[in-house]
Amino acid sequence: MTVITATDRQRDPAGIGYTARRSPQLQFERFTLAIPPGRKDLGKAQPQMPASFTQTYPIAKRETLINKDINIADDVLIYVHGYNYSFQESLFQFAEVVADGELREVPILFSWPSEGSVTGYVADKDAATYARDDLVELLGHLKSRRSNANITLFGHSMGAWLVVEALRQLKLSRHGDALRRINQVVLAAPDIDIDLFKRQIETIGPLAHPIIVLNSTDDRALAISRRIGGFRVRMGSIGEDNAAVQEMIAKKAIRVIDLSMLPAPDRANHNRFIKLAEILSRSERRRKTLLENGLVHDPEKWQPIFGQDHAQTIR
Repeated sequence: MTVITATDRQRDPAGIGYTARRSPQLQFERFTLAIPPGRKDLGKAQPQMPASFTQTYPIAKRETLINKDINIADDVLIYVHGYNYSFQESLFQFAEVVADGELREVPILFSWPSEGSVTGYVADKDAATYARDDLVELLGHLKSRRSNANITLFGHSMGAWLVVEALRQLKLSRHGDALRRINQVVLAAPDIDIDLFKRQIETIGPLAHPIIVLNSTDDRALAISRRIGGFRVRMGSIGEDNAAVQEMIAKKAIRVIDLSMLPAPDRANHNRFIKLAEILSRSERRRKTLLENGLVHDPEKWQPIFGQDHAQTIR
């Protein structure tokens, strides 16, 4: 499994991974990871990159890149992680999603300098703001490709806020050409005040397709964020019955998909988007199991989420 990374974190002094310290410029690498079956026996590949206190992830190879090296002609999926993620955690989580979904798009991880700590919410909001220009820069690199390749931009939680802010900045700086290169924007559990989101969408204007919003009405992490934010509703935890949401849907600015029926891989019900990899997998057996268990009733509605390449595989 190969993942390209773009990050404005500083390198770890030990030479493995990156820290939460902020870098003044983007750095690019290509990581080749060994993804063991079942994710339980991670093997003995070296070097190993610590991702938590209990796991290490085997890195088979890593290569330093420059920006022109990412200007590839294939379809691209850019993933922007959320609050409370280290570089290592976001890298391996993204690799798992790509492997489970058997995605053919070129995976690019944009890792901003999150503290990787549950107590770092305010610091992470500042770090996401710090990274906004760098995400715009990355999208600027990709816009110059002379091909018909599709770009899917996927943001999770606070990373969704960063994605929308980058789109807004592209619009305000009159880089409509870069916006037009983005085929699909997906926001999973977006940690964004709904009034702010509506204003952002109005500024950005029409995109190639409506923004897909993956929400869960029982998202506990966003419930905490709501309390921290003065009890203002977060976009990722609100249903389609909300008047503001209905207005954005009517204008074809967004499309809302409720993931509440899916099993959550975390107790906070904040990472349900990970289960979409199984739904979109090219494994007919896996899709049949999900349908039989009632976990998905209309598989065609999921097809644009991780890129256009799944359009023919889930029908």
